[in-house]
Amino acid sequence: MSQIRYDASQITEDRFPDLQKAKQDVAEKIESVRQFMLAQRSQSNGQAWLDYLDLDPLADALQSDSLSELARTAIDTRFRLIGNIEGLEMSSLTRLRSSIEQLLAAIRFRDGEKAAEQLSKQLDSLAERIEAMDKVPSAEDAAALSALVSLLEESQQARGVVASIREVFGRANVAIFVGESAIQQAVNRDVNRSRPIRDCILGTRIVGEAYTTGFVTANLLPSIGAARIQVSLNADVSTRSTGYNGPVKLRTLGNAHVTATRTLNINESGVTMDAAYATASLNTDITSIEHKLKIVRRIARKKAAEQKPKADRIAVERLRQQVGEEFVQQTSEAGGMQTPNISERIGPTLSRLSLVDPARLWGSTDDSLFVDATLRRNDQISTTVSRPPITVSYDAAIQIQESVVDNALGPFLAGRTVNEATINELLAEAGRPVEKQEGENTEPPFEIDFARLQPIVFEARDGAIRFGIRGTRFAQGERELKVPMEITATYRPAMTPEGHAILIRDADVNVDFPGRKRLSVSQAGLKRTIQNRFDEVFPESLLQREIEVPQTVEIDAIRGQRYRVHHIDSRDGWLTIAVR
Repeated sequence: MSQIRYDASQITEDRFPDLQKAKQDVAEKIESVRQFMLAQRSQSNGQAWLDYLDLDPLADALQSDSLSELARTAIDTRFRLIGNIEGLEMSSLTRLRSSIEQLLAAIRFRDGEKAAEQLSKQLDSLAERIEAMDKVPSAEDAAALSALVSLLEESQQARGVVASIREVFGRANVAIFVGESAIQQAVNRDVNRSRPIRDCILGTRIVGEAYTTGFVTANLLPSIGAARIQVSLNADVSTRSTGYNGPVKLRTLGNAHVTATRTLNINESGVTMDAAYATASLNTDITSIEHKLKIVRRIARKKAAEQKPKADRIAVERLRQQVGEEFVQQTSEAGGMQTPNISERIGPTLSRLSLVDPARLWGSTDDSLFVDATLRRNDQISTTVSRPPITVSYDAAIQIQESVVDNALGPFLAGRTVNEATINELLAEAGRPVEKQEGENTEPPFEIDFARLQPIVFEARDGAIRFGIRGTRFAQGERELKVPMEITATYRPAMTPEGHAILIRDADVNVDFPGRKRLSVSQAGLKRTIQNRFDEVFPESLLQREIEVPQTVEIDAIRGQRYRVHHIDSRDGWLTIAVR
């Protein structure tokens, strides 16, 4: 509390972003993008980018005195710089986007005196809210804190408060698990093989066959910083051999027990190996000694009895070394396997969407391999609440905290206008195509403006999941509704007769207008239209489909495997989904 009140007293106008500097920086970044695109090896490609970016309106607005026009064109340009379009991760474009965001902040805080007064009041309100906050913050409290952190970060004020809130609300907000059963499915296998024996021990040449039967198993070890998997071989070896020493033949049967263990350390950089450890024990029996002369056989039997202890020790050590070398070779093949490089795979997409590479922590417990991640930008928070335990068995699971959804989608959707066709395209990509309406009664398409703060509603509390969108305008044909609105659906877990978990929607889609008690007749009519149109966007059930592992996965044991959701949990802001 003391940090908040201190920073509230230290707000000064000179710390707000400077509008003239921000305008100059944007102008420089626009010119840098133009030069970069015109210098492309493919001039047509560079020109196509410039046509798409359409930077002239923003460049012209920078020279005008109309801040409203400047803000509008800056927002439009920023929207074109955010999206999962290959190439938007280019550094010249991300620098321009960042510069535009700083310009928008400078426009927002251009009246320094008024902005300082408002920020001071918001910090006072924040102190009161935090004092009354529960141990598990409500969705409303978390949203309010997130909005204020974003505002303070843009204002370049109250750095201490921002740092303190981000530290408290700094726990991992997404986790991915692979159960020990799935790892064992990929690693465990029977061993059943034979190999020839070609050896020489104490001057006796040995020829024969060795038969090995056993199994390889994998077990997880508790670890933080890397997942640790102990791979073990446990096998019996039976041998049948003939020893040749001059004219004498020795027929021998042997039985051995061998073990080998090695620990694999796994993180996103790959797999590293600890040293292998092997043991062997051996019992051998000479079943016959062959020579045409009895006296030679007697001498050979006596000499063999004298040398047997030493010969067995040599044979055991050679068997142990051989097993160890074979085990090292086989496990080293796994060591060459590359685990998914998360940064390399998702980095470009995150950059295109104005997100940052999440901090990650790999680890393992006795029953699962896990990756904890924290997805948030400098102007975002995560959570104070640790992920809840998963109390069921699973092959794989994911836990998502409420902040992930807003942190991931907010930068892309905030303030954006999205039409019905775009929504239908997204649904089709997700495997849920919407049936196209035809005929005289076909309604005109709609469009919706997303709110600038928390455009996505996602709440996972008390066994229910509530999600939807926050908007500021809904339009269909000539009809338009310009009021703050929430369009949401609530889902609850249910079990199918086959034992699969799914989400079932509660009743109808809910449309609320926060802060408004009454609507006009035409507005009330649009409310019903919104409900009907989003009834298709929010289906009556979710997660009922099988999940198939792609054929491109390198692990044979799980390639093409099909999984179903069997556990769904929602509590304290965390959604848990487990499959097997």
